[in-house]
Amino acid sequence: MAGLFKRGKIYYAMYYVGGHKHRISLETDSLQIAKEKKRQIESALLRGVDTPCRPKPH
Repeated sequence: MAGLFKRGKIYYAMYYVGGHKHRISLETDSLQIAKEKKRQIESALLRGVDTPCRPKPH
């Protein structure tokens, strides 16, 4: 449901909601932590949460 990719040293998640692609930083360089965060995103998407991760405040 969600995919992982690495850009530089940081892992990102990519997922689709309503046909739209979303990419978010997982803010980690650890593959193990990135996989756990990806599972959390997938779980949130299955529960019907459109934005499984909160955006950072500016």
